[in-house]
Amino acid sequence: MRSNTDWIEDLSGAGEAQAAALEDLRAYLLKAVHISFQRFPGYLAGMDDEARTHLAEDCAQEALLAILSQLHQFRGESRFTTWAYNFAVNKAMTAVRRVRWKDVSLETLTDDEAPAFAFSRETAPGANPEQQAQASEAWAVVQQVIEHELTERQRAALRGVVIQDIPLDEVAQALGTNRNGAYKLLHDARRKLKSKLLERGFTPTEILAAFAATG
Repeated sequence: MRSNTDWIEDLSGAGEAQAAALEDLRAYLLKAVHISFQRFPGYLAGMDDEARTHLAEDCAQEALLAILSQLHQFRGESRFTTWAYNFAVNKAMTAVRRVRWKDVSLETLTDDEAPAFAFSRETAPGANPEQQAQASEAWAVVQQVIEHELTERQRAALRGVVIQDIPLDEVAQALGTNRNGAYKLLHDARRKLKSKLLERGFTPTEILAAFAATG
């Protein structure tokens, strides 16, 4: 079993030691991806075994490349495999979200049957009653701004990316724009939210506290 130092040295090296480390890490990441996929079986139900296998292999390869590009950031505060595992999980979850929301419709983003912020917000653990009250008040303002002061497209972008956790690229496609266009809509919506909160007397610290308490 490799130590943290062994992993870094082997992956950073050359020859047979590097090749063996790369193969072992790729196999480990592939297993981690498959485990992640098992957490959301319904989202991948429409894929056959071959397609799911290819998707897992792509995720593992992407994770491997990301790890190699960030080896210098590993500080040894945990086991190397634990650090690497997170890359695999992140790539797998991104892939699952893309499959889940592939070809999402504009109607999904603009459906007003459910209010834009029809979900509860809990304050951060350990928050005192005053902080809880400030967060609740801030979120009430947020809901009002979203429902009444954002444009339809800004509201759709915010609902899709932030609330429904739809990948930005899929939101862009549904809105008939590109990634940069969707990002601008999202950016403008967030900026307007912040501006309106400041107008209503909330300090930057209170705004950050409210947004940190998103659960």
